Amino acid sequence: MAGRKPEKKRFGREGPPKGYPKDQSLYADPENWRYPLHTSWHARAARRYFDDPSNRNKYTPEEQEYIDSRIDQALKKLGTHAATLGHRKRPSPAALAENEDRSLEQLLRLFLGAPRLQRARETDDLLVSISQESSGIIERKVKDYSVRIDLANRTILHDCQDWSNNLASKNMCKHLGKFLLTLDQEKSAKILKQILKELDKWSFIAPDTPTR
Repeated sequence: MAGRKPEKKRFGREGPPKGYPKDQSLYADPENWRYPLHTSWHARAARRYFDDPSNRNKYTPEEQEYIDSRIDQALKKLGTHAATLGHRKRPSPAALAENEDRSLEQLLRLFLGAPRLQRARETDDLLVSISQESSGIIERKVKDYSVRIDLANRTILHDCQDWSNNLASKNMCKHLGKFLLTLDQEKSAKILKQILKELDKWSFIAPDTPTR
């Protein structure tokens, strides 16, 4: 199991809520009886609630990874993978306000989620090549996909299907994650903080995105 199982928290429950399973293995956070996963509806609700930064931030990054992996396993097992993992909630105003204190790891998790970030880390560095890099534009190839960040015009152009599925939510795919992991860490963190700070001004686009 990825990450680390959360220990007992101040906000944790002493037992299951009334009418909910008494088996701790049916919760994403078993020790605290939180995020039940016993039905597809509850697994989807767990993903929705845990994607809210006000809930995620109660846990360490390692604990977040553990809970994310348990929710995603439940979603796959219950047949809701495509419906829930493909479209995620966009970062909330609370996340935008707190971004200056976030580490690169926390920023990447906010935009990618733990499973996509893990897949980004597992992608071979040799599959990334530099196409262009200047003060305003950074462009790379990740596998057979192109990634272009235009800092001056606040746009990110990419061409994989997962990216296209999440344009509205402004979440990122594993190729963007790998792209950012190949940059200097300080530079990547600065870019992500800028995007979070000005999220509504940034355009996430695919090659076939209609122009207005």
